[in-house]
Amino acid sequence: MASVIDLEVRELKLKKKLIIYYLSSTFLVLFFVGLAALNAIKALSINTIEQQLMDQSSLAELYISQIHALQNKGSDELSDETAQYVIGKLGLVFGNIRIYDNNLRLQATSKENTEISITDSENEELLNAAAKGNYAYLVRDSMAYFTSPITFEGNTIGILEFIYPMSFLESLIFDVANILLISAIIFVVLMILISIYIASRLTKPINKLAAAANNYANRVFTPVEIKGSDEISQLSQSFNAMGEQLHDYIQRQKQFVSNVSHELRTPLTAIKGYSEFLADEIGDRPDLKKAIFHLKKESDRLAKLVDEVLTLSRLETDREVFHFNRLNLSTLIMDTIEKMLLRAQKYEIKIITNVVPEVYVRGDKEKLVQVFVNLLDNAFKFSPPLSTVRVSLYKETAEAILMIVDQGIGIPEKDRSKVFQRFYRAENAHSTSGTGLGLSIVKHIMDAHSGSIKLAEGTEGGTTVILRLPIED
Repeated sequence: MASVIDLEVRELKLKKKLIIYYLSSTFLVLFFVGLAALNAIKALSINTIEQQLMDQSSLAELYISQIHALQNKGSDELSDETAQYVIGKLGLVFGNIRIYDNNLRLQATSKENTEISITDSENEELLNAAAKGNYAYLVRDSMAYFTSPITFEGNTIGILEFIYPMSFLESLIFDVANILLISAIIFVVLMILISIYIASRLTKPINKLAAAANNYANRVFTPVEIKGSDEISQLSQSFNAMGEQLHDYIQRQKQFVSNVSHELRTPLTAIKGYSEFLADEIGDRPDLKKAIFHLKKESDRLAKLVDEVLTLSRLETDREVFHFNRLNLSTLIMDTIEKMLLRAQKYEIKIITNVVPEVYVRGDKEKLVQVFVNLLDNAFKFSPPLSTVRVSLYKETAEAILMIVDQGIGIPEKDRSKVFQRFYRAENAHSTSGTGLGLSIVKHIMDAHSGSIKLAEGTEGGTTVILRLPIED
């Protein structure tokens, strides 16, 4: 279950990463495109206003020159009377304008109370530029200030200043910004939906491969089907081919071990028989008695290994026969503990029980006893003398939960998921005798009972084994 949860978390991270990448790219593109669009509109608007003011100044200059020619013949300067006259006419057409003489003195204005939002030095700089015969303008505080020379027969007779409000431009930019913002929101929503769709499509075959890899790790070699002709599809085909080879290899390995175990049974039986015969015939020879003792001990250990290998082989190939009946799990556990008391005394282990009575399950009595004996034997072997093994049984919702807690050497976290594999032993367990098959057999028996087994670190050190079985009403 933990590996499946981890797989789901990895899938979620990959999908989220793809969506974040897509949306980040979208936001960056929208930001720079929007900024460029606003700047382009602003620049275009300013250029348009500048051209408009230049055209207006040309018309105003032509009109003023004509009036000057009529009212001030032969004069090189525009008179105050002429300036006041033309400003009244031009103000009606062009709005807020001013006329200065060559000494930068204000001669006439179309609006007496107009506030100048630029400093005197800035205004003087614009007027000086116009006095030299150039056009000049400045945009500041939502106003455009444009100055141009008034020429007559090649001489500058005055300076014309236009004061143009930029509120229209600001309103235009504001409206464009709102349109861009609304469009961006709509586009982002669409991109979110498209990103989710694309991320789902991209991660779906990857998730299938990840699930297949997880199944392969658990020796479930189900082929993965990914349609198409792209690289992922080709990877799935290679993956399936690898799974077939692994499955075939494991099956042949199991068959080999099973065959060897069967072949070993006959010579082992003969060895045990002859060792027992010799034990009765050697008389009082201590050296021979010791040799026969070790011969019998090792043959018994090898016979036990062969039996466990054959049992595991039958469990893995579904050839083991189970006889399911309604069982009183509480009684079964207490009977098993009673049978194990002598072994506990051998290791100087104290057993403390807390077993709820009348807990019923559906199971195979002999197989469940094998599970309990194996787990209790492990708890005894890997615990120091004078330590305690606690056995608890209780109900939780629709499950019977059995906990066996010892104070032994414990199982390193990295080994807890691996000790259920055949012949695997934790790093700290090599100094203690064992075959490495017991927990693998226990796991298969629990799976056959629709139960589960979990290993955790004990509260007082050691190992906590948690078994869960469905309750039989």
